[in-house]
Amino acid sequence: MLKQSVSLLVLTLSLGSLASCSKNVADKPVDTVKSAPTGAMTATKSATTVAPATNKPATAGALAVIPAGITIDTDLQQELSSGKNRDNDRFVIKVKNGSVGKYPALKDATIEGHLEKVTKATKGKKAQMNLAFDQLKLKNGDLLPIDAALVNTKVETKTKGQFIKNAGIILGGTIAGNFIGDKTKFKHGKLAGAAAATAFVLSSPGGEVVLKKGTDLQLKLKSAVDPN
Repeated sequence: MLKQSVSLLVLTLSLGSLASCSKNVADKPVDTVKSAPTGAMTATKSATTVAPATNKPATAGALAVIPAGITIDTDLQQELSSGKNRDNDRFVIKVKNGSVGKYPALKDATIEGHLEKVTKATKGKKAQMNLAFDQLKLKNGDLLPIDAALVNTKVETKTKGQFIKNAGIILGGTIAGNFIGDKTKFKHGKLAGAAAATAFVLSSPGGEVVLKKGTDLQLKLKSAVDPN
């Protein structure tokens, strides 16, 4: 009987100890979040690091817009004469780099134009030659519409076998002109606006109107030009 009592006491104590351990385990919160390996944490950190921006500002490398009102000095690249030329004959004037200033787009640029209403001198009729400016051609070949006024030039008029130089003879003001060129070749599809409807009348008090090669023509922009 004594042995049975001792056995029962040991069994009771064992069961009590087991129940106590089970209770302690149940009372502790269960941590369900597993710690990531050190290598995985490093990779995650690297993946979430924001890379530095590499895009340049939209204005980087942009050329300055050439505003209305500035004066451009140019040289005529071929001789023009009311006695030899005809309507729609083309001419080219080259921008003088000395007048480019802070607008690098104008460096080595040319302006293309054509003649209208060319009138040869005859008895009782004065010679006349109208200059129309069509487009600005940049050094890289881009074509842009141009709206410019002729403000000064030198016209040589042949009277009695002699050439008389006249500064700033621009008689008759502006007239309606026609655009000559391919508008589809303009950069970004820009069309000629007022530039397609302005011509400047050069007239002569006697003899033919002649513009020698290399003649200075001074223009003033009436509208801004965006080379970008």
